[in-house]
Amino acid sequence: MPNPGRTLLIASCIYCMAACSFMPGMQPGENIAQAPSSIQIRPPAVGQQWVYEVRNVYNGLVVDEVTETIQSVDPVVRIARTSQRNGALHDEIQSPWGHVVQDSHWDLPVTFSTPLPAWPPGLAMGSSRTYEDQYQLIGDKDYSAHWSLTMTPMRWSTIAVPAGTFTVMRFDNFIDYTNDDLSVISSQRQESVWFAPEIGRWALRRSHGTYTMAGRGSDFHEDYLQWKLVSWR
Repeated sequence: MPNPGRTLLIASCIYCMAACSFMPGMQPGENIAQAPSSIQIRPPAVGQQWVYEVRNVYNGLVVDEVTETIQSVDPVVRIARTSQRNGALHDEIQSPWGHVVQDSHWDLPVTFSTPLPAWPPGLAMGSSRTYEDQYQLIGDKDYSAHWSLTMTPMRWSTIAVPAGTFTVMRFDNFIDYTNDDLSVISSQRQESVWFAPEIGRWALRRSHGTYTMAGRGSDFHEDYLQWKLVSWR
């Protein structure tokens, strides 16, 4: 979903990814770990909070700090999100815990007809799984379009971030969706998520996307952003 607020880059994605790999501090320090013998995901409770440093992976600059706080757990888990740069953001909503109904992670927040998993069910290793759904734009209930999420568990590891060192499951998401802009003929997004069961949230998350416009030979690139945990409670 192109947005005037996003930086549109027409440079080669391969070039951008290669450049990013040499930026100091952009590569997470991972030590491969065995899967925990018993996985306990922290249950949600009012007042739980996570604070993330948001960084532009293309140039390595910190662009924001986002605070996420659980406001309610019944009848839905509602996570209030506040940006240091932009003020109050749309809430994230899960129902039940671990299933996303409203995702405000993207520039244009979306809701789903069927809740999508926030992490691989049971945090079980295995093959990829694809979830076909319909999404709506918040504030435009008349619009509905296709959203396909393919979630792939990758590995267990330990990772160090400013908030501490955590045992995490790394999983990758690939999203293919119908863009609300009719001039866009193809839209994809990719994410890598390092999910820490003990905090019920990710310690690190990276997201970027590409889309193709009719009559244009090159792909357009959305911002490539990283959320790194700096504190939690």
